[in-house]
Amino acid sequence: MKFKYKLSTAMLVIFIVMYALAALCFTWNLIRLFQSVSSQIVIEAYTYISILLCLVLPIVISIFLTSVLLASYYKIDEKRLVVKFGFLADKYDIQDIDNVVKNVKIKALAINFKDESSLKILIDEKDFDDFCSTLLKANKNVKYGESDEDEKKGKNA
Repeated sequence: MKFKYKLSTAMLVIFIVMYALAALCFTWNLIRLFQSVSSQIVIEAYTYISILLCLVLPIVISIFLTSVLLASYYKIDEKRLVVKFGFLADKYDIQDIDNVVKNVKIKALAINFKDESSLKILIDEKDFDDFCSTLLKANKNVKYGESDEDEKKGKNA
């Protein structure tokens, strides 16, 4: 079962700013390319290559941002938990999961593994129970718990 990755408002604002900067960069370098081609001054091949690379970079960034927005999710099957963030993907063995904790105070979900590492799950709060039940169906040995503690800020906090 798939669960959509929930991006924060701050992350969405950053993505919008990055799209705008990519568009600005692409436009500016396209103007530079047209000016270079129509110029009477002989320009080295290195300049053309650098302008072309500066045209490709905003396109690549826009493709990556779009993939993050459209293809970011958590998928649980019989053997694995797949965390997909755009083009990037991590796979975790369901049998390595020790417990899942739902924090009702800060509205967060965390998975703790047998090797004492953890993974924070960023999904919509209304999907928490479905996510947990799907995970518990895949591995009956996973312990489920709820907490109402504040998130720890560090060792000295």
